[in-house]
Amino acid sequence: MSTVAQAKRWLLVKRFTILLLIAGFLMLVVQYPRIGAVLDSLTAPQLPVLTASAKTEAVRLDQNWPLELSQQFHSISQGTRTLPIPLSWLLALEAPHRALVGVPFLRAGRFMDDDYILRFGFIKASRNSHNPHGLPVGFATTPGQNLPGVTYSTEAVGFTCAACHTGQLTYGDKRYIVDGGPAPTDLGQLVKALGAALGQTAISAKLPFFNGRFERFAKAVLGDSFSYQREVELQDELDAVVAVLAAQQNDVDVVEGFSRLDALNRIGNQVFAIDSRRPQNYVAINAPVNYPPVWTSGWFEWVQYDGSIMGPLIRNTGEAIGVNANIALTAPIEEGRFGSSVPIPNLAWIEKILAGPPPLLAKSFQGLRAPRWPNSFPKIDMERAKEGRALYNNHCQRCHLPALDSEEIWSQFAQFDYYDQAGKLRRTRDSLLKINTIPLSRIGTDPGQANVLVLRTVDTAGNAGGPFNTHTPGMGLDATVCIGDPQPEPSATAGSPTPAAGEGPPKPTVRWVTAPVTDSRTLSFAKALAGLIQEVNDGWFAQNPGFEALRARHQEHRPNCIRAGAGYRARPLNGMWATAPFLHNGSVPTVYDLLSPVADRPELVQLGGTEFDPVHLGIAQDRELLERARQRRDERYIDGYFILDTKLRGNLNTGHEFSDQWNEAQPKSAPMGVIGPRLTEQQRLSLIEFLKTQ
Repeated sequence: MSTVAQAKRWLLVKRFTILLLIAGFLMLVVQYPRIGAVLDSLTAPQLPVLTASAKTEAVRLDQNWPLELSQQFHSISQGTRTLPIPLSWLLALEAPHRALVGVPFLRAGRFMDDDYILRFGFIKASRNSHNPHGLPVGFATTPGQNLPGVTYSTEAVGFTCAACHTGQLTYGDKRYIVDGGPAPTDLGQLVKALGAALGQTAISAKLPFFNGRFERFAKAVLGDSFSYQREVELQDELDAVVAVLAAQQNDVDVVEGFSRLDALNRIGNQVFAIDSRRPQNYVAINAPVNYPPVWTSGWFEWVQYDGSIMGPLIRNTGEAIGVNANIALTAPIEEGRFGSSVPIPNLAWIEKILAGPPPLLAKSFQGLRAPRWPNSFPKIDMERAKEGRALYNNHCQRCHLPALDSEEIWSQFAQFDYYDQAGKLRRTRDSLLKINTIPLSRIGTDPGQANVLVLRTVDTAGNAGGPFNTHTPGMGLDATVCIGDPQPEPSATAGSPTPAAGEGPPKPTVRWVTAPVTDSRTLSFAKALAGLIQEVNDGWFAQNPGFEALRARHQEHRPNCIRAGAGYRARPLNGMWATAPFLHNGSVPTVYDLLSPVADRPELVQLGGTEFDPVHLGIAQDRELLERARQRRDERYIDGYFILDTKLRGNLNTGHEFSDQWNEAQPKSAPMGVIGPRLTEQQRLSLIEFLKTQ
């Protein structure tokens, strides 16, 4: 047979094989609906078109950090393995095809190429001593980690604090980095795309004649160690990783989308369901929040949107565990239970450079500061800003405290009193900013996140036997935490802020006491989380003697106090102009909308873009896209952008309203959610000008 005839025959065989593969896929989808779900998991999500500015050099705002410090914050490891594959796999992996028919025939760019990874909202970063691979902001590597399905310990890739707490804005043809600001990322779409890319690569390995995608992956991963045997082993590892991902629960009641994450429930799922192998503790994602800014927060008495946590190291360790730091929850107590990969000194360093020295003595906040309004933005109308300051003092200060550039703010600091296990009165070393937390009954915003710690319980108890004579040990919680013990008689506390208008007389003083946390069948999620993180931190310090000063600074001088159901925290508004979207759940795109009556706020909000609106202060909205979203109301993504429907539970844009229903003489008579008088358009714009100065 001639060479030409052989080539034609080979081409016919390839085409026939392709037709068989396509026909097989179609038959499976028709006959077995579950296969359709599998194929859906192999399909890449649609993502926004990457703007030209996304890959340009960013403008750094003056936030009191030199470049080198910022770069280290962007890439320092928290011991996490958020992405389920080794670094070598991630760098070799091709982006998934939108259509499965492309798997056998088409070469795709790398998953981590700027043209793909930045479309999830991640921020381009340069190669430097802290980031030798040029990974996006917030990606960090940790060597010597064990990953499910991977045979050998490896260099893992995980998120660090900056992944969620570094923002970016675009205005004109410039891109601006906001250190400590809310990230515009969509981690749900990232997980879906990564699963699709891995699944398509695994399928490619099994296609006769058409396994080019896997072959390219294997050669890039194995490099000089490439061999047929090692390639087969890699294929087995890839299959194992895909199987692990397929078996994981991923129930979602409220889609998070760009700029949002249900961090609290995800942390609970990670430690009390996945890591501890207790699937009964898993809950569906239902209370997403916009990533909060972290400047100044190191000196807040209470942090988190619901004002639930006091200790910075407790907060930061919990965050690291939530993005999958390795933690031993099934090992015997005497054999390393609660051991983790969390590097406590790294978390302490992050907290130190964020907070800076105590601000009260010098009457100046150091550390990471809120960004200043750039000179390249439209000039601030200082006359209107002066009018806005008066409006802030009249309508906003009672909840959000005096502006941080005022002398009055320093009177809001006080030390925090609590009682240790022996009943001895103790006091924090440093004075803390007494942040107001507004009850749900007054603020009227979506209750989802505030209720997580109130309503959720977890099962940490053991099982003594049962009908199948099985034994499951308890998690072994045996920690002490600080909880509130309300006192029966109202009394004023030195240093406490004046109650906000409409809240009535001072509430009973809360006596903060140290109490034990042990295993229970229905343990309060709040206590369980505080107790477990305390166990992890205590275990690290026990295994690493010589860090007594670090332990004292972060555990003895700032107690592990936890509270649930207080409401929502009203943080100071410094740098607020750079933190859109607004309300805790990100349901309001601009400050102007937030100052408007609820009926005038947009029902649909487009998230995923970074174009800044300097007039209304927030995320610019595409009216044409939103009109298409109204016609396709059930779709959560349009052209790759997330469409937040404010009529859905968890997404409500109610509350925090300035309304005609406000009565200054009788503020307690106002309906739930009304916090002040209706503002005219000019008043809203004046408040906006003032906020630009903060």
